[in-house]
Amino acid sequence: MSEASEWSAATVVAIRQETPTVKTFTFELPHKVTHLAGQHYEIRLTAPDGYQAARLYSAASPAQGNSRLELTIVLLPSGEVSPYMHRNVQVGDQIELRGPLGKFFVWEPLAPAPVLLLAGGSGVVPMRCIMQARAAAHSDIPCHLLYGARSFDEIIYKPELLNTDGVTITLDTANDDWHGNTGRITAELLRQELAKLPPAPMCYICGSTPFVEAVSNSLVAMGVAPETIKTERFGATA
Repeated sequence: MSEASEWSAATVVAIRQETPTVKTFTFELPHKVTHLAGQHYEIRLTAPDGYQAARLYSAASPAQGNSRLELTIVLLPSGEVSPYMHRNVQVGDQIELRGPLGKFFVWEPLAPAPVLLLAGGSGVVPMRCIMQARAAAHSDIPCHLLYGARSFDEIIYKPELLNTDGVTITLDTANDDWHGNTGRITAELLRQELAKLPPAPMCYICGSTPFVEAVSNSLVAMGVAPETIKTERFGATA
């Protein structure tokens, strides 16, 4: 099996549109996929003149014991990798990948603590992976997801998350058909979610840097121990 530091040619076998600006790509790798929930992979593109661009993307689903890998990619028009992936890549194409990478922001099935997942925007990608890994492991550890999205149309994994227990979604902008929470993730929402879980959960926060800092600071102000908070920030240059 290839090591995480080695590049592999992965074949795109499926592309799924999640939102107007988000797609999930399924890759077939030449080796078994063995990541933990919360780890990520690096995509590298090489131009005809030899110029290379590489970006990191969280695994969107847990390792299934085979050679399939899902990566969910947000289109950032000014980026170097995501525009090519969205506009040019088709089923059958080959893309260079390496991974898994990163060991801090992971969840393992034997972890004993309850879990609170806090996601903003595409920060829901590793959270979905954690939730699916928990289900696959038949874990009875309490787990809840609080997810903030800009609008109903921008909810990633919408059919899945709207029909999953233990998920709370809040929208920055909502139409009359939305009967859930509105507004950003506030301290009051965090208190409500913490109250749904046993004491001392592990808190995973993923999103933009301002989102991660605001949520983590709110948790600490509520008395949540910093050592129980794991954070993952995504940039704006993909």
